[in-house]
Amino acid sequence: MRREVLDICGFIFIADIVTGVPTPVFPLYATSLGASLGLLGVLTAMLGLGRLVSALPVGMLSDRLDRKSVLIGGMIMFAVSFVAFAAAPSAAWLAVPRLLQAVAMVATFPLGVAYIGDVVEPRDRGAAIGMYTAAMGSGFAVGPLIGSWVGATAGYPDAYLAGATVALFGAVFGIVRLSRTSPAGNRAASMTHGLVDLGALRSLAREPVMLMACIANIAMTLSMTGAIFTYFPVYARSVGIGTVTIGTLFAWRSIASASGRIPMGPLSMRLPTPWTLVGVLVVEAAIDVTIAHTTSSLALTGLLILEGVGFGIFLVCGQAAVAAASGPQNRGAAVGMFWMSGSVGELFGPIVLGVVAQSTGLIAVFQSVAVGVTCGAALIAAIGLLGWSRLGGSARQDVRQHGGVDVAAGDHAHHVAVGSEPLQAGRH
Repeated sequence: MRREVLDICGFIFIADIVTGVPTPVFPLYATSLGASLGLLGVLTAMLGLGRLVSALPVGMLSDRLDRKSVLIGGMIMFAVSFVAFAAAPSAAWLAVPRLLQAVAMVATFPLGVAYIGDVVEPRDRGAAIGMYTAAMGSGFAVGPLIGSWVGATAGYPDAYLAGATVALFGAVFGIVRLSRTSPAGNRAASMTHGLVDLGALRSLAREPVMLMACIANIAMTLSMTGAIFTYFPVYARSVGIGTVTIGTLFAWRSIASASGRIPMGPLSMRLPTPWTLVGVLVVEAAIDVTIAHTTSSLALTGLLILEGVGFGIFLVCGQAAVAAASGPQNRGAAVGMFWMSGSVGELFGPIVLGVVAQSTGLIAVFQSVAVGVTCGAALIAAIGLLGWSRLGGSARQDVRQHGGVDVAAGDHAHHVAVGSEPLQAGRH
């Protein structure tokens, strides 16, 4: 409950309101401007392209400068992009503000986790990230309600202008409340290694936990961005559900997701990361399949609530692992790498799903996403099993070499086990 934690939670709550405003209206706004289902997929993919290109540079920039300046700049970028959305004369024009929105997202949400990593001790970091992600979920419960209500009563462009107003308020809040958290050695590191420290990036990429978290992020983003956020509103409208009701469905999803994130924070320090991620992805795939065969608004609400809870578990577990697998000098790069991996699913998934939707219909979209998510879960399980196999083989080799488990062998096995744990602070 430190002031720094409460302030970043308040800041990210505002940022998530901003992000939630266009969620239920973007597909409807794009199609109202003449976008086909195929073009809708391409426009959605622009968000992934922008995040893919900007996530790592923005994260490294925050390592070299300070988190506060980049976070505030992200809020201002939100406002600029939303004004550009409101002024769009055609569907194709939406690609430009979509790219700007992507930069704003990577300059706020992942860097909030890096901010917490800078100001919170490792033993309390899981609980702090639980609070942080709960604030995110709470904001996303408010944003879709604002966007759907303003969009239904005043028009879709006015919904974006409302989001821009909230973003400017968030920038002022950040200027007044956030603290500068640049680690003391960052400027010296910048002079020694330049802006890009390739060695540190290679070390991060070799971390098994980073690899598993990034794979899970690709699969989860494919489902969320491709199926839930892009084509679910269109599917819901096709079965007779109104715009305001669609916004309400997303609000219930966010409330349920946020409610489990605070207790999940401390639990993330104890649960095995590989199997938590695998379980969440398997449930996500089952939900995608079930949505494709459901037309009841009540049943769809239940499915979205369950999907939101699963996403909350993934978000806390994945981001806590990433924050702990890095140190203060490269934590911005680590969260940037995590978000960049999610952008892969966000970039290519919607394009492929747009082709699927255009040629075979909306139901095939959800079925295709379920297959992709299941493949991601299988790959993470394989990496996890390989890690356990190597750990067991190392212990057996020590026993054969020393004729028993002596002190040195025990220490070696201990260090190997510690190295395989997903939440060891400062590993990079």
